[in-house]
Amino acid sequence: MLIGRSSEIDYLKKIFDQTSASLVTLYGAPGVGTTSVWRDFVKDKKFVYIKCPKSSGRQTNFLISLDLKLKGYEFTSDFPEFNEILNAILDKYKLEKFVLVLDDFENLFKTQPEYAEDIFSYLKINKADNRFMILLVSHDIRYVENAFVKQIGKNALSINGFYKIHPMSFMDLFMYYNSKDTRKCIELYALTGGNISYYDYFDINKSIKENIIKNFLVKGAPFANAGYSFILESLREVNVYGTILYCLANGYNKLNDIYQHTGYSRAKISVYFKNLMGLDIVEKVSSFDTAGVENTVKGVYRISNPIVLFWYKFIYPHQSYLEIMSAEKYYDTFIEHGMEDFINVSLPLVCKEYLTILNNKRALPIKVVKSGEWVGKAGTIHFIGKDEKRNMLVAFCYLGDDPMDLSEYEWFEYCLKEARVRADYIYLFSKNGFDEEFQKEKENTNIRMIDINNL
Repeated sequence: MLIGRSSEIDYLKKIFDQTSASLVTLYGAPGVGTTSVWRDFVKDKKFVYIKCPKSSGRQTNFLISLDLKLKGYEFTSDFPEFNEILNAILDKYKLEKFVLVLDDFENLFKTQPEYAEDIFSYLKINKADNRFMILLVSHDIRYVENAFVKQIGKNALSINGFYKIHPMSFMDLFMYYNSKDTRKCIELYALTGGNISYYDYFDINKSIKENIIKNFLVKGAPFANAGYSFILESLREVNVYGTILYCLANGYNKLNDIYQHTGYSRAKISVYFKNLMGLDIVEKVSSFDTAGVENTVKGVYRISNPIVLFWYKFIYPHQSYLEIMSAEKYYDTFIEHGMEDFINVSLPLVCKEYLTILNNKRALPIKVVKSGEWVGKAGTIHFIGKDEKRNMLVAFCYLGDDPMDLSEYEWFEYCLKEARVRADYIYLFSKNGFDEEFQKEKENTNIRMIDINNL
């Protein structure tokens, strides 16, 4: 069973059931489960799958036709034109509706623009024929979002839909592992995020240390070179990107901070940020719009992919020691002391997701129509939401090792004043509960206290 993707499958089914031929672009960053979505969609349908190779146009046609010949197709030569390949597929399914999946389709379009013309001509000529759906699949989100439409021009009007596959939620991970251990699920979410393709590598029954040693530190580990592999596929100048990602993973999260550390020009860093954001590896932090805009921190960036964040924080700076230390000693020396802080990064995301779920179920005191976080000079308000009547709901996630007490709440109140936010409802999350005195004092107020371990 495919977990957490019912809306994606329903979207594709709705288009498939139309009375004319259709074309959908399905894309997402590596690891988020784009492949799982299209596979689940076609499992009860006739389909033709073509993995588009990275090769010259002539070689591409040779390889695709060679693969199809093994499935019983016949062609007039070893190097058929691409439109001949498309027509052969259509001819085979004369009475059956089918899906044509072109995986890594950007490899076709980048090689020869004629491929795009062939595909869209094929679609237009057979538009009235509802026997097929073309699914263009890609894991190169930078290409799809920045170059694809420009390249195909007016042909974009023939596309029935663009659907971006986003990372899974924490609740989906919880369901995937079928575990009641919230703490362990949070640990694995901190490492994998919503990248469901990585979940099978991690064992919910093992400690975080055992999972990290197995997947990052031993020879041949699947994520031993994760930091490089994530950027090698799409970007040049890996050394430059690696330097910038190291900075972000280790607290240099403003453009000027990185300039001071690296010596790269601010203009150059901005360009590299743009490319990394195009791959969903880095995100720019924007604060919720409040009256206290002068107290926000502007121009803050952070790594949004947890595997990349972990690698550049704990592996990249000390790679030479992996050659001379045992994996266990490396963990004890370079990772263990910083692991709790690393896990804490994911906790506000879990809390915001919890509030989003409640909001969708109309289980919050207000129906939130706009939300975000507020990153201030004094601190962060992890969630601010307002309804159509401008009622405000705010939330704070306390990450300390002790139960949250009155002094921590007073600091949160100070952040609210800095943001100039009047909170009608307050949700407090704490990873280690709440001080008894604090609970008694705030009883029967507009404050809701939630222990993260009991989500």
